[in-house]
Amino acid sequence: MKTLSRIIISIFFISLFFYIFPNKKKYEDAIVNIYDWYGMIPAEVLQEFEKETGIRVRYDVYDNNEVLEAKLLASNSGYDVVFPTASPYVARQIKVGIYQPLNKQLLSELNGLNKEIVEQMQSIDPGLMYAVPYYWGTLGIAYDKDKLKERLPNVDLESNEILFNPENLKKLKSCGVSFLEEAIDVVPLVQAYLGSSSDSENDEDLKKASDHLQKLRPFIRRFTSSRFINDLVLGDVCVAQAWSGDAQQAEIDAKELKRNIAYIIPKEGTTLWIDCMAIPVGSPHPINAHKFINFLLRPEISAKITNKTKLPTTIDAAFPMIEKAIQKNKSIYPNKEVMKKLHLNKPQTSHESLKFDRERTKAWINIRLNKK
Repeated sequence: MKTLSRIIISIFFISLFFYIFPNKKKYEDAIVNIYDWYGMIPAEVLQEFEKETGIRVRYDVYDNNEVLEAKLLASNSGYDVVFPTASPYVARQIKVGIYQPLNKQLLSELNGLNKEIVEQMQSIDPGLMYAVPYYWGTLGIAYDKDKLKERLPNVDLESNEILFNPENLKKLKSCGVSFLEEAIDVVPLVQAYLGSSSDSENDEDLKKASDHLQKLRPFIRRFTSSRFINDLVLGDVCVAQAWSGDAQQAEIDAKELKRNIAYIIPKEGTTLWIDCMAIPVGSPHPINAHKFINFLLRPEISAKITNKTKLPTTIDAAFPMIEKAIQKNKSIYPNKEVMKKLHLNKPQTSHESLKFDRERTKAWINIRLNKK
């Protein structure tokens, strides 16, 4: 009986320990599960992290924010670090509780972030409680120089007139035009082109933008956020609405085929994009997740990523270590005048904003399906 009593008492105290100290696991499996955009982190950087820490990286990729969001909303994804775009995704994902708060004591490199980008993030995640801004860039226009000079000889090729003037688009139909596939990437810019604010949530402004897009629709070959690089390089389209990082890759690939691809930031201004690092609720390896984020924040690691991908990161101290040709490329690192014209999309977290977003999505579906 004494032996049985001791066993019962031991079980009681063991159970009490785990009740008082839940989720206090000090040691994690030497694994970190990453879900990122395709081509954003070079393999050698992942290998360096593994060698330095002994933590194995499981690396999966996606090609648009909606895929990531659907996976995070559906269930416990099992990922430790994800890379969502700040607006509108991070803002609304924080609101519904997708991410766990960051432990800043484990992020010693956090103070190296660019102050302008941090300031832009205040409307998304005040105080950076849940997300670390990392990659950034612009939404612009990528095009085949030779084909556009031939078809639009008297048009300003530094302007949104290329894509949003129906007469110009009509002349480009034969060589192919593509737009990005999400409403948030197109409708606000069209609103601004027509003279209203890109942040407008006015129904009349939305109708004007929708009506204008219906005029453009007959000349748009496809809507895509993932294949416009190949389309440009292979000549399936001659002009595409494009993300800066992907457009840089298209330029590189096209040179091998003796094609002349250019990327411009429209002089009227455009959308600023910021991709963040965040840790989902339910992450199986949160300590390892913080180690991975802190590793990427180191200036020498950040510089390696930019030199390989031509994607600027938010780490100021990395800039001197970046190749001179990249530093001087104004489509990668815009000057101060252009930076002032970049605009982070308004986060949609209020009831009114979410209602407007639903209406914009409906209008956008009709445009893509070519329904009046």
